[in-house]
Amino acid sequence: MVQKHTSAADRRSQVPAQLNPCKASVFAEALGRLGGDEELLRELAAILVDDVPPLVQGVQSAIQAGDFGEAHRDAHALKGLVVTFDERGCGLMISELMTALKENNSQEIHRLSHSCIEAVENLRLNCKRLLD
Repeated sequence: MVQKHTSAADRRSQVPAQLNPCKASVFAEALGRLGGDEELLRELAAILVDDVPPLVQGVQSAIQAGDFGEAHRDAHALKGLVVTFDERGCGLMISELMTALKENNSQEIHRLSHSCIEAVENLRLNCKRLLD
């Protein structure tokens, strides 16, 4: 599992108080799910930015090693990070990958893992932009 390196209070103090309206529009649905709480949106974006890389690495390494159980655990944690921001089906793709991992379907695992990782990395970049 991913170790938290900074506390929520530390992240909150590093984040400007208000979102740029242009950046906020990219995450309008996520902001709606959070009741309009921009500070919480930024805090969750900071967590996602920090925690995605080790999880993606964990999924990739476990798949390469054939340890689909470990890959499933990391994919589940990854899905938990993205669902708040899931405007383009990233969480659904991860769910499909998790199903393929449970079924030991190597062909689907390799096909889906590339798509999932690309989608998660795009989301991470958007979250990084939100924090800039």
